Amino acid sequence: MSTIAYLNGNIYTMDVQVPHAQAIAIDTQTGRILAVGSNDEVRRVGGQYQERIDLHGRTVVPGFIDAHIHVLETAYRSQRVDAATCHSEDEVAELVRAHAARTPVGHWIQGGHWDRNTWPGQRFPSKASLDAAAPMHPVALSSKDGHLLWVNSKALALAGISAQTPDPAMGAILRTSTGEPTGVLQEPAATSLVFDVITPPDPYVSRQLLEQELTRLQHRGITTIHDIEGELSLDLFRQLRDEGKLGVRVQMILPRQMLSQLPSLGIRNAENDLLRVAGIKIFADGTLGSQTAAMLDGFENNPGNRGILALPEQEMMDTVRSATEQDLMIAIHAIGDRAARVALNSIEYAQRTQAAQHDLSIPLKNVRYRLEHVQLIAPEDLERMRRLGVIASIQPFHAVADRDIAERYWGKRYRRAYAYRTMHEMGIPLALGSDAPVETYDPLAILYAATIRRDPATRRPPWMPDQALSIVSALAGYTLGAAYAGAEEQRKGSLTVGKLGDAVVLRDDLLRVAQADMTENGVHATILGGNIVCGTL
Repeated sequence: MSTIAYLNGNIYTMDVQVPHAQAIAIDTQTGRILAVGSNDEVRRVGGQYQERIDLHGRTVVPGFIDAHIHVLETAYRSQRVDAATCHSEDEVAELVRAHAARTPVGHWIQGGHWDRNTWPGQRFPSKASLDAAAPMHPVALSSKDGHLLWVNSKALALAGISAQTPDPAMGAILRTSTGEPTGVLQEPAATSLVFDVITPPDPYVSRQLLEQELTRLQHRGITTIHDIEGELSLDLFRQLRDEGKLGVRVQMILPRQMLSQLPSLGIRNAENDLLRVAGIKIFADGTLGSQTAAMLDGFENNPGNRGILALPEQEMMDTVRSATEQDLMIAIHAIGDRAARVALNSIEYAQRTQAAQHDLSIPLKNVRYRLEHVQLIAPEDLERMRRLGVIASIQPFHAVADRDIAERYWGKRYRRAYAYRTMHEMGIPLALGSDAPVETYDPLAILYAATIRRDPATRRPPWMPDQALSIVSALAGYTLGAAYAGAEEQRKGSLTVGKLGDAVVLRDDLLRVAQADMTENGVHATILGGNIVCGTL
């Protein structure tokens, strides 16, 4: 046995039995915590095989768990058109023109992160500007929220989309008054028409980019991710795990379309500490920024638009029931209040069906019901969430990034949006994440957004500060709450004897530093299974 003892620390364990400690000992062979307590208590563990590291009073918390991230898509941003800082359609087109100049003729140009809500007039872009910028290349640019795809004429032609192409169910092809496609597609049912014909990314390049992104996650103190992606990501993670190069623990949440394949994947074993398939992702609706979130009432100044339900309700009910029977986590994307209601209907149906068919004294171990984003929800459905034990998987940076469009598109309804404190006080479990690449995955910036309710990069006043979380509640959501959302609360999320020794060492005391200075804090080291994988001590 090889033991590392971290001594003289200011350790917040997130364990109610031993909330604060001075030292911790970890068996680096098993990755498990052997002791938590005073220096003297911890020194007695491991004997002559113990290595000792002095923390010099630095603050230690459990490793951050990002409960909602798309890490490979985040990695691709560095190689593609990144329109995040563009303030007009023309600016994006100029970026595309520059990429076209260094891209072989006929090859796809991809990218995105454009946001028409920040452009003058908030108008949708058109294929014409991309045609002029890249006449010899097919172009496909996703919006910031990923629910719109802006393409040029070459991309439309390759996908076989014309004026005669009908709108797919649960999606839309935006058109001119004459029926011609404008170049904007709404929701996965429509965007997949183009994605299905795009040349797949090179696996070797994808792996290189993924490894680089995982290293950046380590530098931020992130030790586990709930990665919401597909088969390519899973294959790459498997390679890294098999080669001993996976330095972040991964719980895969795969598309609902892969539900029937999950039993054959062979990595659902609860004893696999690095890579597990945890469950499935279901889209219930679109997004606020694209005005495709499914609403009980229409969008402000557009009452005829109640958004798009991404899946027929009966199909969602059947999918949730089937996933429940397979003992899986079910993560349902629900941004609008109608989507939340339909999702809760499906969860309640699955729970009733399960109760009627099975002995409740033998509970399913891994089932977790999650609403992802849950940005607007009716008060009566919040109570249903509590009663049904549904987790609110929230991304606090959305609350500060979306403040203007929430007021613009939801009117007075924004006052009950992003209701994090209300959820917490009701006893609804919270799990925090980033939704990167949509927003930053920096945990300290996200904790700032959760507790201050503003973007740390701006001087704007806090937005709806009555819904701010305390730093203790926010930190719990980023550690133990996120572990619970992954059915791993017995293995991680707190620094408790027997759990995995994943931790982050911070420069300052997160619970005592002035909130305004929170993002100035720094990660000294990231510890995975007792070993320092990033930084020095």
